[in-house]
Amino acid sequence: MYILREKYLIKALEWGKTRQIVLLSGLRGSGKTSLLTDIARSLRRDKPPVRVVEVRGGETITSDIELLDAAHALGAGVSALIVDNAELIDNLLSALREIHKKYKTTVYLSGQKTVILEDLVDQCTSLSCEILRIHPFSYKEFLEHQTLPESRSSFMHYLSCGGLPQSLILPCTSEHSFTVRRISADSFLLGNIIERFSVRNPFVMRLLLEKMVKTQGAQISTRTISESFAARRITVSNQTVIEYLEYCRLSGLLEQVPVIDCKTGKIIEAGSSWYFMDNGLRSAFASGIHTADISLKKADTEKAFENALYIRLLDEGYSVVKGRSAKGKDFLEYISFVCTKNNKKIYLQISPFSAGASAQIRKRQALLAVRDAWPKYLIGEEDESVQGDGIIGLSVRKLLYEGVEKSLG
Repeated sequence: MYILREKYLIKALEWGKTRQIVLLSGLRGSGKTSLLTDIARSLRRDKPPVRVVEVRGGETITSDIELLDAAHALGAGVSALIVDNAELIDNLLSALREIHKKYKTTVYLSGQKTVILEDLVDQCTSLSCEILRIHPFSYKEFLEHQTLPESRSSFMHYLSCGGLPQSLILPCTSEHSFTVRRISADSFLLGNIIERFSVRNPFVMRLLLEKMVKTQGAQISTRTISESFAARRITVSNQTVIEYLEYCRLSGLLEQVPVIDCKTGKIIEAGSSWYFMDNGLRSAFASGIHTADISLKKADTEKAFENALYIRLLDEGYSVVKGRSAKGKDFLEYISFVCTKNNKKIYLQISPFSAGASAQIRKRQALLAVRDAWPKYLIGEEDESVQGDGIIGLSVRKLLYEGVEKSLG
């Protein structure tokens, strides 16, 4: 089922009225090409209609000269040039500068290597540019796409299947859906990381991704990861771990999250947390290289909640770090997310509902040890309640279904 991603469409069209370049950035398969098509369709329906030319790098256009010819065809007046696979066009930066010397046009860009395009757009200092980051389907969009009711069962499907449209060509309830997701994950790994960066040891890269699933959300250093390979009698240098993680970040697969001291606000340099930018890819790499079953493991559910919530926070425009809470000089516990938006801060703590009472107490004490007036929330699987001491309980399903900002009021 086709889903119109209206939030992104409205924002792209709004920026296009005042910006010279709008770049759609995001994970491969997140729907950037479909959004470009929706932008073109909407512009042509404007009154009066905007003149639009759509091109694809590597197919209809391969050079800056051809791109300039396409812009010339738009003529004078308000217009839009929509360019997909833009990274495949030679001398793209030079062409963009030339276009805006001669024509009154907005250029909408996207492609598979959007980190490269982001770097290029950053070099367009003489032009007004905006980057619109496209994330996989939200939980509500997933339900609409799969024609499922909101329920715990549907929620668990979402955590396992993720929200990449190209991975959801079969219903998530189909017995063959895991095969599609496995193929999608393998294709992403091969095309976007192994071939693109000429990875010397694909086996180690796959093992590293398994490791990142297991340690997701924890503060971990590259040296610790390297040592964990050594414990398995696999030699992987610290530098190789650094390089491979950077490849994953540049591909859009992983995001690195700093850890701060909640008392001082300073970044702790001893390591970072990492999250996957799609839960479906995450569950595929969690399964290991010797099994075809990529359904969500019961013990992994809590981390899957946390990963999905991280993606949602980014999609709503929050700046996110992990917090380290202490009482005096004694370390207490990490706080899942310290989030900032519009100069306001919130603390979100995932409650370990699968763990014992002592673990839940530690999570709560970590919030209480932060002595500021910003709201603090304990996130559980279902229940919502006022916990006392200013801590508010919330359902993770509600946060993901209704949205963080709306749920918090």
